[in-house]
Amino acid sequence: MSLKNIALFGANGQIGSSVLKALAECKTQDFNILAIIAPDSPSPDSASSKNVTVKEIDLLHTSRQEMAEVLKGIDAVVSALNGPVLDAQISIQDGAADAGVKRFIPSEYGMHHIYRKPNDPQGYMHPLWDAKNRLNERAILQPAIKEGKMSYTMIGCGDFYNQDREKVWCPWTQKDVEEYTLHVIGDPDAKADYTHIDDFGRYVTACLCEPEKSENQHLNFPSDHISHTEIKQLLEKYSGKKVKLDTMGEEKMHEVVADPESAPKELQNQSSFPVDFWFLVKGMQGSGRFWRPRGMNHNDLFAEIKPTVSLRLLTWLLSRDLTDMIHRLLRRTSGNASRGLEISQIAQTISENIEDKYTMIQRMLQSILFLLFRSSASLLRQ
Repeated sequence: MSLKNIALFGANGQIGSSVLKALAECKTQDFNILAIIAPDSPSPDSASSKNVTVKEIDLLHTSRQEMAEVLKGIDAVVSALNGPVLDAQISIQDGAADAGVKRFIPSEYGMHHIYRKPNDPQGYMHPLWDAKNRLNERAILQPAIKEGKMSYTMIGCGDFYNQDREKVWCPWTQKDVEEYTLHVIGDPDAKADYTHIDDFGRYVTACLCEPEKSENQHLNFPSDHISHTEIKQLLEKYSGKKVKLDTMGEEKMHEVVADPESAPKELQNQSSFPVDFWFLVKGMQGSGRFWRPRGMNHNDLFAEIKPTVSLRLLTWLLSRDLTDMIHRLLRRTSGNASRGLEISQIAQTISENIEDKYTMIQRMLQSILFLLFRSSASLLRQ
């Protein structure tokens, strides 16, 4: 089976952008990508790639028949939808089935948990997780799947830990801060699964490059398994900044689930996700439940996807900040741009190819800082 023509829904979202980039830059297979976005929304970063065609569609007002017309000639559909538009995934898959699409990858991309209230024998699932579960069930029971005319791939992951837009979820991604605060519910030493969004994009792409491996499979891909205490130690070591652990007891999770308004003011309206959902996820992490056992993860299925572990992530963040500093320096000067470009390229090389060895990281960063200092001194003398 060959899956060459791909339709990606939500191509300009956080996850969709990563999948689009991985598809557009894939060295294993030449994909033709139909990147579908909402009307009047920003164009995806990879829209200029020669193998990408961007199409605006109002998914909430597109019928099954209209979707089938859009998807004629498409081999695989990848949904990266979220929020209210997620329900459009039903008409997307139905239209895909009518158009003869071979593979459907629904918008799973998570880890769902049953929440148990104190002194309550019944389990509870947050509406965001329940919506995903409901649509996942519908996706794998679609008639074309049952008849063998279409296959599916369900892909789960850990908590995405490089979401720049999420100040509370991923405080370590924030720039221009004097110190970091990591908010923890429960035990800060409890380890949890995390996934780098770019790793995930490459994993989705690998599933499409080798469709036989991922056919009708439920797969999971974590990048790292680490605690908040370990993240704090790494962040302090490599940022040189103070890192504070704001630890709340599990009872606070129960309180906020019952009444979201009871969440601390500094945590309210700080995320695109509801605050009670944040408390649930962090509570699952702090209780030691936010991870999957080895047999339920499938990193080895595509050995070429090297996970971005926390140390590599933090080093990438530092090199990113260094690159920004270089660009600011160049904007303030008129000469010696080639030296600045050289330093910037070295920083970029580190962010893309860094190895998990403390001494190598330290030496490379020291070399860059030395070059930056020498160039700055030269520019100041001009």
